[in-house]
Amino acid sequence: MANATTNFCIAADHPALPGHFPGAPVVPGVLLLAEGLRQLEMLVAAPIRCRCIESAKFLRPVAAGTTVTAKLTLIEHGQTRVEFFVAGKLVARVKFLGVATSDRQIHG
Repeated sequence: MANATTNFCIAADHPALPGHFPGAPVVPGVLLLAEGLRQLEMLVAAPIRCRCIESAKFLRPVAAGTTVTAKLTLIEHGQTRVEFFVAGKLVARVKFLGVATSDRQIHG
């Protein structure tokens, strides 16, 4: 499997957003990662399972209704990185040990 990039948006009425800053909803980091991985799974047509998060850095808040670009990069030794961008600016980076659970692995 090659590296992959996809775009997605968390709707302002998503049930995870109420209370996550009323009046100015911000997408929680866990939702950003979960939705990004779900979109990437659809793109590569294989389940991606995060076995262990090695590091996660959330650099900027992501407003609800914003288009997010998720970029999946295979590093080495089973490490996978997902970076999230809004308007070309890096907003989050997560490095994890990951596998695809059909007959294919997403690491080399």
